Amino acid sequence: MSASHTFTENERNHYTARFTEKAKFTSPEAEFEWANTQTKCCTKCFHDKPLTLFSGNTSGSDPFDREGYRLRRPECIDCTKKVAEGQNIAKKIAKEQNIPYRAPEGTTCAVCHKLPTVRNGLVFDHCHDTNTFRGYLCNSCNRSIGVLGDTVESLLAAINYLNKDKKIRIVQTADGELGTVPAT
Repeated sequence: MSASHTFTENERNHYTARFTEKAKFTSPEAEFEWANTQTKCCTKCFHDKPLTLFSGNTSGSDPFDREGYRLRRPECIDCTKKVAEGQNIAKKIAKEQNIPYRAPEGTTCAVCHKLPTVRNGLVFDHCHDTNTFRGYLCNSCNRSIGVLGDTVESLLAAINYLNKDKKIRIVQTADGELGTVPAT
């Protein structure tokens, strides 16, 4: 890993103008030097890597956590690139199948069935194994599935955890959909 890094004016402003009261470090260079000595486990490849190999997390307006450390993506830069490549392949496949990347007007989330809002828009969701379109999901549902691992097994683990108290029976219909019935 190189001991140097080029910082954008926007990144520099986080430390010198916008978040000076919140940032733990006084410059991006100081933060980079510290981050190069710290490790984090990537949620995709499960390798421990220096923090400098994880991009800043830009999903919110504040780039720092409560302690003043830079927020970082859960997956490393290499895995982020692989996901982006898969997404580009999925877009290309969808285009060939005349599936629009942007959800048509009036489309609801395939999971919660709610219409999109300004703060919770719809996104193009695809299978990360086959790079094929699965449906349009609201940001909340898409992120929730992703945080839980984006696998049926990881979602079942969450369901089993929630069902410890309820004991609701889960049934599968003839078309493969899952549903619940009260426990007897």
